[in-house]
Amino acid sequence: MGFTLLELLLVLVILVAMLGIGLPAMLTSLNGHRLSVSAEKVQIEFMRARVDAMESGRIRMFRFQPETGNFTVAPFIRSSDELENNLAGTSQGIGVSSVVMQSAEQETLSETLEEGVVFLANNVETDMRSYELAQEQGGDLELSGWSSPVLFYPDGTTSDAVIYLRGDNSRITSVKLRGLTGVARIVEPERVDVGE
Repeated sequence: MGFTLLELLLVLVILVAMLGIGLPAMLTSLNGHRLSVSAEKVQIEFMRARVDAMESGRIRMFRFQPETGNFTVAPFIRSSDELENNLAGTSQGIGVSSVVMQSAEQETLSETLEEGVVFLANNVETDMRSYELAQEQGGDLELSGWSSPVLFYPDGTTSDAVIYLRGDNSRITSVKLRGLTGVARIVEPERVDVGE
């Protein structure tokens, strides 16, 4: 009841053929899963930043580095933070005090998306509050190499924004944030939306 060499080779050829057909489908599925998990991660960080802003009474901001998976959620430091520290007697000179900076560093979250998933672009609508904050900071909220910030306010509202993510297989998904309610949804974008 033994097998001949020919029979073993035939079974081996069939297994290799099945693996050759199934492997690309498995890799596509894995890449799609990584993209979904990354979009969910961004959605969760949006919800967390909104809650943190409401609990702390301070504006939080989300920003990312385009074409990478790096993102950060941090408190928004404004000039009034220095005034509050002067009144409390904790300021140590000109500019934002080290107490404010240390507190901001402790509250800052730096994360990355799943392997092979990158931030493609974003579309953040400028409202009156973000415009006023930009003017207070000298006219711009941009940091070199980082995206426009998505702001989360203590009253529970946020910036209207769409964040686009791209996976290994060039599939694109987006996380859409509604400013008035702070609700974030994962949506499949139309190809035309990505460049806006």
